[in-house]
Amino acid sequence: MTAHADPSLTITPVDPADREALLAWNALLRDGFNAWREAAWWADGESVLAQHQDPKPGRTSVLLVARLDGTPVGAAGAEVDPGDPAEVEISVLPGHRRRGVGRALAGAVREALAGHAEVVQAETYSEAGVGFALDQGMRLGNQEHRLLRAMPLEPGPLAGASPSSGIEIRTWHGACPEELVEDWARLTTQMDADVPMGDLTRPASRGEVGELRRSEQRMDDQGWTLVRGLARHEGVAVGYTEILVNRHDPEILTQDDTLVDRAHRGRGIGRALKLANLENLRAVPEAAQARWIQTYTELDNAPMLALNRALGFREADVLSILEGELDGRA
Repeated sequence: MTAHADPSLTITPVDPADREALLAWNALLRDGFNAWREAAWWADGESVLAQHQDPKPGRTSVLLVARLDGTPVGAAGAEVDPGDPAEVEISVLPGHRRRGVGRALAGAVREALAGHAEVVQAETYSEAGVGFALDQGMRLGNQEHRLLRAMPLEPGPLAGASPSSGIEIRTWHGACPEELVEDWARLTTQMDADVPMGDLTRPASRGEVGELRRSEQRMDDQGWTLVRGLARHEGVAVGYTEILVNRHDPEILTQDDTLVDRAHRGRGIGRALKLANLENLRAVPEAAQARWIQTYTELDNAPMLALNRALGFREADVLSILEGELDGRA
C-alpha cells in the first residue's frame, strides 16, 4: 500500500490470482476510461482473467487500484515486453477527478515499471486525457479516427466486390492454415513496418511463425475468434485483413489490420478483402449478437477513410496515443 500527500488516498496492487479483485480492477479501469463514450469496447472479465492468470512469458504487468477513504475511485494498468515501450492505462471515475488521483497513479506506475521499461505509451479519447498526459511529460505521437458501423450486416452494401483479375481471396476462422502461415507471417511483418506510427517508438516486429502460433493460441485461450482473409495474385500473397470477435462479449467487434502490398494497391484488393471478410463474419455464431463493428484509420489516410465510409462506417471519436520517457521527460 502506498500513502500520498492526501492521507485519505491510498494505492494498492492487485493480485492477479484473486479473481474477484482482478474483475473489480478491470471494471473500475473501464468505467473511468470509457465515461461518456459511444459504443466503447473494453476487454471482458473472462478475457482479462485468462490474460493475467496465464501471463505471456517475460511480460511485466502492473495492476493498481486507488482509493479515497477506502472507496475505489481509480485504477491503472501497464504491460511491457522486454525492449518494448510500456503500454499504460490510467483512469479515474468522473466524480473523483481533479483530486490528484491520476497523478498519484501515474507516479505509482513509474515506480513499478522502473527497471522494466524506458519508454511509456498511453492512449486516450478525450482532450482532458491528452492534457493530463502532456502534464506528465509525454508528447502526442499519433492520432486515429475510431469508426463505427451498426450491426447486423445488411446484404445490400456488401454486394459487388470484385478485385482485378488474377486476384484470389481466401477466408477462414481461427488459426492460419498451415499452407498459408508463412505468407501471413510475412505480411504481418510488413504491416508492422508500414503502419503509420507518427512519432511513436515502434515495438519489435514479431512476425515469425513461432511467435504467430503462440499469439494465436493466447488469443484463443482469452476467448477470441480470429476472422481472416488473405488475397493472392498468381500464387503470391499480396494482402490480408482480420476481424476480432470476443466469444465472451461479442457486442462490439473490431475490424483490425488490413494491408495490401504497395505494388498491388489501386486494384480494389483492399475493398474486396474487407467485403469478403464481412461475409465470412456471418458464419461466426457469436457475431449474430454484435451491435457494432469498429475500426481505426489515420486522420490523413483519405483512401481508407473513403473505403470505410463506403462500407457504412462513421467517425465516432479520435484515439490519441502519447509517449514519453519513464522518468517523465518529454
